[in-house]
Amino acid sequence: EVLTSFGILNVPKWYDAGKVEYFASSSTLFVIEFILFHYVELRRWQDIKYPGSVNQDPIFKSYSLPPNDVGYPGGIFNPLNFSPSLEAKEKELANGRLFNFLHSFFCFKKLFAFNNKKIEA
Repeated sequence: EVLTSFGILNVPKWYDAGKVEYFASSSTLFVIEFILFHYVELRRWQDIKYPGSVNQDPIFKSYSLPPNDVGYPGGIFNPLNFSPSLEAKEKELANGRLFNFLHSFFCFKKLFAFNNKKIEA
């Protein structure tokens, strides 16, 4: 929003993103997103069930991930090594949950307090 207000980018507000016409219908995009997320979460679950089983790329056999903790991708997904310890990983998960809670709060606020109007009882 800051870059849009300065005229650097011309993107819609995050709460108006659903009004934009995309290359496919919203139901098609939902199904594609569901399939992709399901694939990733299924692979993570397989890593928890059979540790190290998903480090090999299923399509390009010459690529593989370095050894890592079970269920935590690390490696190429953590290039700056922000979570070197178990405590840091737990904080990362806790902050992710906090972000999800706060994001739902902001969506709720936008939905029920449109245009900065106070909610009437």
